[in-house]
Amino acid sequence: MISKLLKFWLIVSLSLICFFSKAQISHGGSPLFKDAKFKSTIPVTYLPRFEKAKMLKDEVFVSGESFLKHAQYAYQYQNIYNSNNSGKWEKLEDGRMVWRIFISSPGAFSLGLEFSKFKLPKNAMLFVYNYQTAQVLGAYTEKNNKASGKFSIEPLEGDEIIVEYIEPFGAKFEAEIEIGAVLHDYKNIFNQLKGEKSSVKTSGSCNVNINCPEGDDWQIEKQSVCHILYNGFIASGALINNTSFDGKPYLLTAHHVIDSQGDAEDAIFYFNYEAADCESTTGSKSQSISGADLLATTSHLDFTLLELSVMPPASFSPYYAGWDRSGRIPLNTTCIHHPNADVKKISMDFDAPITDSYSDTKYTFDINTHWRIVDWEIGTTEGGSSGSPLFDENHRIVGDLTGGEADCEESVNDYYAKFSESWANFSEANQQLKVWLDPLNLGLNVLDGMDPYKGLRANFISSNDSICYSSQLSLENISQGEPDEYLWDFGEGAIPQSSTEEGPHEISYTSSGVKEIKLIVKKNGILDSVSRDILAMDFPSANFDFTVDLQKIQFINSSEQGETYSWDLGDGTSSSEENPEHEYKNSGNYTITLEAENRCGTNSFAKMVQMNYNDLIKVYPNPSDGLFAVDLSQIIYIRTNWTVYDSKGAQVRSGIVFNYNSLINFDLKGMSSGVYILKLEIDGEILQRNLLLRN
Repeated sequence: MISKLLKFWLIVSLSLICFFSKAQISHGGSPLFKDAKFKSTIPVTYLPRFEKAKMLKDEVFVSGESFLKHAQYAYQYQNIYNSNNSGKWEKLEDGRMVWRIFISSPGAFSLGLEFSKFKLPKNAMLFVYNYQTAQVLGAYTEKNNKASGKFSIEPLEGDEIIVEYIEPFGAKFEAEIEIGAVLHDYKNIFNQLKGEKSSVKTSGSCNVNINCPEGDDWQIEKQSVCHILYNGFIASGALINNTSFDGKPYLLTAHHVIDSQGDAEDAIFYFNYEAADCESTTGSKSQSISGADLLATTSHLDFTLLELSVMPPASFSPYYAGWDRSGRIPLNTTCIHHPNADVKKISMDFDAPITDSYSDTKYTFDINTHWRIVDWEIGTTEGGSSGSPLFDENHRIVGDLTGGEADCEESVNDYYAKFSESWANFSEANQQLKVWLDPLNLGLNVLDGMDPYKGLRANFISSNDSICYSSQLSLENISQGEPDEYLWDFGEGAIPQSSTEEGPHEISYTSSGVKEIKLIVKKNGILDSVSRDILAMDFPSANFDFTVDLQKIQFINSSEQGETYSWDLGDGTSSSEENPEHEYKNSGNYTITLEAENRCGTNSFAKMVQMNYNDLIKVYPNPSDGLFAVDLSQIIYIRTNWTVYDSKGAQVRSGIVFNYNSLINFDLKGMSSGVYILKLEIDGEILQRNLLLRN
């Protein structure tokens, strides 16, 4: 019986892993080169200069008399950067390969990335981060591979961004990594970068947070609404139920928002982006899904139906909204939306809408296919609200927002594409809602919403986030919804390896490393899962490197599994910082000792540091048949002038290098064999090397 149950759970767990593998959900960890001192070792890829004033002027010209309520926040630079034509590869001592690309777009409030190719092998990791804000996204792994081969990364604040890809030794295939577009945020999508420079100000003061008293009766339906980013634009949308009640992640938005498969694949969908209370102005964007498939849309009607690349996990508390396709006139209406990329808001009209038509300079939709909200009594809508759901008094969707004149000064005349008109006005499956939302062909006029997990939430707590691998770790189930079946997988090298008992459990490990603990729970055919990483530590491994800036030295701690550190800096001083900076009074050689400690024990490492630029410069190959390289990676400098002279003192090569380059490359091919002299002036210090050229 136990073996059959384990076999069943194995199938279930594999299906869940596949099911949840395509979201923009990251898997923890840290980049290898996050320390800013490594910044100078990556060549910078600069995007063309962005002219904000011209862009804003063009926007006004293009928009004309359009009242559509999506909004552009970023300019899309379409470039092809991949691991073959850009960035820098490095090979680590353990055989792993690391590729990094450093992209700069001066003046951007944030930068987003769209990967036109994204396919990683098992155990590979990809991080995206910047030095300006110390933000890190990732790790993204093979679990983020999608059938489309694309992947979009949410924006990071700042005008610099670094991609770091770590490929394991012996990977089964070479990763496909290609950045097809970089999104330069020129309006400040984070807004909220809190300054006068933002062109995307917080939404109008008349807007009402969803967690104000006005939203008390809408706390279930709000879970269906999401904020959308796509190719430099912002909008809204909502999860929607179908007659099979099978949890397919269908999402309703507007045709003028997303009308192509490419836009659907590049879009990012943020859930639960809301303020915690009525007065707060900020919310978390930690729950997002990357990519979707376009199922149905048409230029005659302003609706689009998408299927997200993954079902939102239970931790998102998703709700699939119900609908009314009868076409009856609602008594009153409510909209939940994200105006101006702001946290979730609620708007209310206490009166019935009227049937009307919508057209502007870009779109003319079929006549009488819209609801017109004559006047909002509570709140309004703004750019970024497009695609948001219109609910009737029964809390069912009856439309999605196209646009209108409404704002905080005069909240009148908003237009919503009628759900009833989008249902089956056109017979083709890719131009209607019916075939997707009534797969059982029941002919229902109304359908209620549902919680796909029915309150079931997998969860557990651990006694520690890190342990010495041979010691005991305690795990306790705290899942909600009273599950009746459990499957635990305690991770690689665990004793015991798994269990079908609720627990609590006491486990240990036979090896060190990051251990992924998974819990799958089941009740009445509903499944949910949760995983958490635990660090099982061995004795620490101490190691460090350094860079020199005249008499100042920056130590770069590369120890593994250390928790605390103790430095003997070789001149009678010490430090307990992880990456100390120190200034030596005199040039010379100093023996530095680093002791790393964790709960398993201590380990020390010593290295001699040479406080002289002359000792830190390496020239290779030397002798050479023409191509020489000068390694400056251990020096922090402002600029370097370099000159190569022949044996008679004639100048044959020269150049200037700034501090974001770690290598000087020059070619003496075609010159006569013999000895040449390289002179470098680094921050006022003159250094010299003899070069031997052999043709």
